[in-house]
Amino acid sequence: MKVIANWLDDKLATRRNVLGFVEDAEEFSMLAGALRAEAQAEGYCVNDLVDACGGDICRYLMAMQTGSRTAIAA
Repeated sequence: MKVIANWLDDKLATRRNVLGFVEDAEEFSMLAGALRAEAQAEGYCVNDLVDACGGDICRYLMAMQTGSRTAIAA
């Protein structure tokens, strides 16, 4: 089993395009829920995922989207 941070990086790498089109908090909340469910299904502890996201999965995803747009603009 991968370390949760590596698992998260892999999952987000496959979702970079999706994150680029998410526009409101409700969509981020749905993505956070899906990510949480996937982590649980693959045997990871949700608390470990939350820790890897700095305490808030939804906010982490929002920050990733902002970072992606900044990287594209640069």
